[in-house]
Amino acid sequence: MNNLTSRANVVLANSLSVLAILTGMLFITTIHLRVEPKFDLKLNQAQIRHTPDHMSGKRDYLDLTLLDYDLDIDLSESFHWNVKMIFLYLVAEYENEVNKVNQVVLWDRIVMRGDNPTVDLKSMRTKYFFFDDGSRMRGKNVTISLHWNIIPNAGLLPNIRGSKAVSTILPSEYTPYNNY
Repeated sequence: MNNLTSRANVVLANSLSVLAILTGMLFITTIHLRVEPKFDLKLNQAQIRHTPDHMSGKRDYLDLTLLDYDLDIDLSESFHWNVKMIFLYLVAEYENEVNKVNQVVLWDRIVMRGDNPTVDLKSMRTKYFFFDDGSRMRGKNVTISLHWNIIPNAGLLPNIRGSKAVSTILPSEYTPYNNY
């Protein structure tokens, strides 16, 4: 009746119950803490090129936007004991005649606990291509903002948009290929 396997089962079930309760308490103690990194974003230059579409196989041309920006982020106060890592990404948002909302990720970085908590990028170009699916970007207003996801040890996975954003109007003329 009280053999070794039933006793091991009781010990294991009680241990898992205690771990589940402790994990819930960890989540409850940090749910009110907001992670708001200090950051500064400055757009230095924006150019548009009219480039052939090699991806779809069509003989169309696409607008390729080239951005040059400065980005300073200080995450030193953002890590508390329930934050495992923070995923940072820079998003460009614009609208055109075809699509009401267009969002393009320009840059991203994962900052783990214990890594250098500061990001200091000067005269950085976009990490990913900033294409439009046609030739509708000239003269458009583009808003660039910093977003981040917090990956906790236990709890919710919030997706947060930074309070500061930079808006610019893209050039109305194409830039020649030898100018960047």
